[in-house]
Amino acid sequence: MFKEMNERLLELKEQGHRLEKVEKRLDELRKELSWLRESRRLAETRLAAEEKDVERLTRVSISNLLYTVLGKKAEQLEQEKREVVAAKLKFDGAEHALRSSEEQLELLERELQKLKYWKNDYDRLFKAKEAQMLSENPELKGLSEALAALKAERRELQEAIRAGQSLRQHLQEAEKGLSSAKDWGTYDMLGGGMISTSIKHSRLDEAMDHIHAAQHEMRRFERELHDVGIHDFGKFLEMSGLLRFSDYFFDGLIVDWMVQGRIKEALEQVQGRVDEVNRIVSQLESLKRRKDSETENIHRKYVALIENYS
Repeated sequence: MFKEMNERLLELKEQGHRLEKVEKRLDELRKELSWLRESRRLAETRLAAEEKDVERLTRVSISNLLYTVLGKKAEQLEQEKREVVAAKLKFDGAEHALRSSEEQLELLERELQKLKYWKNDYDRLFKAKEAQMLSENPELKGLSEALAALKAERRELQEAIRAGQSLRQHLQEAEKGLSSAKDWGTYDMLGGGMISTSIKHSRLDEAMDHIHAAQHEMRRFERELHDVGIHDFGKFLEMSGLLRFSDYFFDGLIVDWMVQGRIKEALEQVQGRVDEVNRIVSQLESLKRRKDSETENIHRKYVALIENYS
């Protein structure tokens, strides 16, 4: 029933393999042609120089008369002619090699035009056979359903990974802000003055912006994790009480020390959450790789079943 289809599918796959070889050879030829053109240019320059030397010896000139008087003109002229012949042979060889490669390039480019649409033809024929088989082959239908389920799982995992990466980025930015605020806070307590206080507050503002963004991303991350079947997220989400600072309103060494301790505590909490997000994202990526591998294996079986079914 599918004999002609199978033969055509095989023929098209062979065209695909041939196309790979043609493309590889074309790349090699284009590099080779660049080198051959330069070789021909150098050979042509050398030939022109040698011909000019012969011409110099055959026209009237002081050097020509000197060679004649010394009896060396014939010998020198013969030497120059031999060099012209050698240069001409080298030029002819370079010219021939270049023309040969250009002809080969032209042939391969024509072949490329014939082969480059093989995949479109293959896909159309493959889908036609696939449609017929799905209605009558339970094994193929089962593989098709498995692939559809895996596709959905991989999409959910990728969305969870992206949410985790976004959350991690905001937490890391908050970590940088808190770390900087902590350093400036220490300097502030040692008498750093208004500038250090201002910088500390600026760093705290930046950290708070990222903490608020992280809270939003964390809720999104939780939803994505639920979608992939991970529900044990509980305490990790408790960030609502994080970072309550009073240093904007109170002065004095005791309050500064309290604020500095709060910054340190908040920094440690954020660092802990970064580590936890890294752990979860790493697990998600590992699971995604397993699903990708599983998809690849099932897809190979699926394609082989269609191609070989007769």
